[in-house]
Amino acid sequence: MRRRRRYRSSYDRDEFDVKDFVTEVGHWAISILVVVILAYSIVTFGVQSVTMIGQSMDPALTNQDVVLINKRAYTFHNPERYDIVAFKLKEDMENYFNIKRIIGLPGEKIQIKNGRIFIDGNVRTDLPFEDLVMTEGLALAEITLGEDEYFLMGDNCNNSEDSRYVNIGNISEKEISGKVFFRIAPRSSFGLIK
Repeated sequence: MRRRRRYRSSYDRDEFDVKDFVTEVGHWAISILVVVILAYSIVTFGVQSVTMIGQSMDPALTNQDVVLINKRAYTFHNPERYDIVAFKLKEDMENYFNIKRIIGLPGEKIQIKNGRIFIDGNVRTDLPFEDLVMTEGLALAEITLGEDEYFLMGDNCNNSEDSRYVNIGNISEKEISGKVFFRIAPRSSFGLIK
């Protein structure tokens, strides 16, 4: 009769091998460190979740919607008209993100009169909102945007504090944190944002 050979695994050892233990812990520590660095990089340089505060973007976004912003969306091209963007004001960098829609692009002349938005003297008929603008604010007189400035408004134009007001004004490209592109909450509205 043949004897069966018994194979021993590392778990069958009677003695504790410190070298193997340290090696295993080292592998786990490196793996965890890589995951932490990767997660930090994604949040810092890639994608971040932001909560919409207020009704200024209604109906596109409503109060307490949780959205994702792509911080690298404008790395290789400039923001486009009607993009929804998140930004922080220079003097308010510690607080929450503002979320608005780009209406005016660099170098354009913006004016609001008779409830309509004029860009370079032409009335815009393709706006993503249909309401007449009741408050012209700074845009009562024609505003000329600088080389890196954008004119932003909320879709709920009569309930939005935006580029028409002195405390926000025109937004520089450096102040734009990223493009709002996806809603993750509430689940009933989960999906891409247009």
